[in-house]
Amino acid sequence: MGSSKNLAGSLRTHHCGELRESDIGKTVTLCGWMNKYRNLGSLHFIDLRDRYGITQLGFEAFKGDINELRSFSLESVLMATGKVIARPDSAKNAGMGTGIVEVQVEEIKLLSLAEEVPFLPHGMVPATEDLRLRYRYLDLRSKKLQDILQLRSKTARNVRESLYALDFTEVETPILYKTTPEGARDYIVPSRVHPGKVYALPQSPQTLKQLLMIANTDKYFQLCRCFRDEDLRADRQPEFTQVDIEVSFPTLEYMKNLATHVMKHVFSLPESFEMKSIAYDEVMRDYGSDKPDVRFALKQMIVTDLFKNSAFTTFSEVASAKYGMVKATFLPTSMGTLARKDIDGLAEVVKPYGGKGVAWFKVENNAVTGGISKFIDANLLNALYEKSIEKGDGLWFFTADKNENIAHDCSDAIRRHLGKSLKLIDYDQYAFLWVYDFPLFDYDADANTLHAKHHPFTRPKDEDMELYYSNDKSKVKDVKAYAYDIVCNGYELGGGSMRIFDNKQQSRMFELLGFTPEDAQHQFGFFIEALKYGTPPHAGMAFGLDRLIMLLAKTDSIRDVIAFPKTASATDLMASAPSKPSDAQTKELGFKWLGE
Repeated sequence: MGSSKNLAGSLRTHHCGELRESDIGKTVTLCGWMNKYRNLGSLHFIDLRDRYGITQLGFEAFKGDINELRSFSLESVLMATGKVIARPDSAKNAGMGTGIVEVQVEEIKLLSLAEEVPFLPHGMVPATEDLRLRYRYLDLRSKKLQDILQLRSKTARNVRESLYALDFTEVETPILYKTTPEGARDYIVPSRVHPGKVYALPQSPQTLKQLLMIANTDKYFQLCRCFRDEDLRADRQPEFTQVDIEVSFPTLEYMKNLATHVMKHVFSLPESFEMKSIAYDEVMRDYGSDKPDVRFALKQMIVTDLFKNSAFTTFSEVASAKYGMVKATFLPTSMGTLARKDIDGLAEVVKPYGGKGVAWFKVENNAVTGGISKFIDANLLNALYEKSIEKGDGLWFFTADKNENIAHDCSDAIRRHLGKSLKLIDYDQYAFLWVYDFPLFDYDADANTLHAKHHPFTRPKDEDMELYYSNDKSKVKDVKAYAYDIVCNGYELGGGSMRIFDNKQQSRMFELLGFTPEDAQHQFGFFIEALKYGTPPHAGMAFGLDRLIMLLAKTDSIRDVIAFPKTASATDLMASAPSKPSDAQTKELGFKWLGE
């Protein structure tokens, strides 16, 4: 009897990770790749590998030509039939699932002879990333990536089951759609049957899932592909998968409970699990980031007011600026210390974020030394410690800029750097946050313009409605939104908002974002009209499936969790994509390349 997961008609009776002591005496057929061949003179062994594991094949009972084995190359595909026997005690391998047994081969067949491979997927020397991406199908033979593919499949199933349990309906939405502003560039697809017009690949199904609420779907979800033509990072790809959700008649409490429910299923968390809630202003004050890693301490402090009259003019000028900010981080000696060269190296840590340097001083036995210590008197030192959770000896670090966003970013960079370099992070922990009360807008003071912090369909908080209709954009910028993010270990896993369901509020949003009525009608006319016909209060969220898998797989590269990923320059090295279309295609689509 073969594997219970094997239907009749398979070439094999068992997979290569299945056989155990209880199978001794059975005649079995295995199929897989030749992982290793050992010729010991009178004894010959082949390690046969498939996705499930490795089984050792022995050839003492082989009736064929033993020299045939020498013609098999590594990574060739073989089919072997034989009897399961116990390995001799001296050859047993307790660290291997099948290490108690081997198959004494009676018949072996070469199914596919492999040429010399560019690299061995199970080799001791790792291949370069470019080589692995060029031959991705070889890299995918590795246990690590196969395990991740299985993890991804299991996670998608867990997500679906968690939402089906709450009576959600899975609905597919179009891939060829209309271009709408979502914060990144669209990928454009020219239409052959409509010359001069294009489809856009969706950055998200935002308007479509809201239309499903207007259409009485009530609870929608989808594991959908999304496309954004933006600069890439280790945790970003031009196409990705998100768990897209929308519900009718929710409260903020319901949305948090829904996110908690999904996370419990995805991360196998205890029933008692709850996400810690923290407001946006608080998380920025304490961490300088709206997606902090809270597996370690090192909270920051805004100390701008303490330096307004400081003799240290660099800080006093920043503190006097309209949007200036000085932030402090205290590293107590109990958490770690830094050598002078490491302190000086912090300037390079903040440089990518616009930082011009990092000010510092040291406290030891109540004595203040180093860095900007000559500007730190007893009163200022006491005022700093009053703001600090941690006390005692240690190092104080400061970032300052006339743009508060730069001060936040630099403080966040220092905190993350210290967390890693001082080994303060517990990598076996998942630390979740529910971040809420985001600003509705990003404000450009120089241009006096507003941009949607989330997207143009996010609902302003009821208590800020007077500000929302103010004619002064510098006041409108202070409007808070019913928006929220789900954060874990320094990653934004997902986010969403309560949606605007009133046409007056939606029209005002377009107006504040600089849309003329004609612009709004051109881009969103179908949606504006739908709002007229009875729109329920609704809200939604989306989780990045790829990022969920990154955390579960404990990898920091999103390319590890996608079967066929792109490089940092958005190219597919295996298929040589993107590629230039043929002249016939461009002619049929009715466009020309610039410069031709």
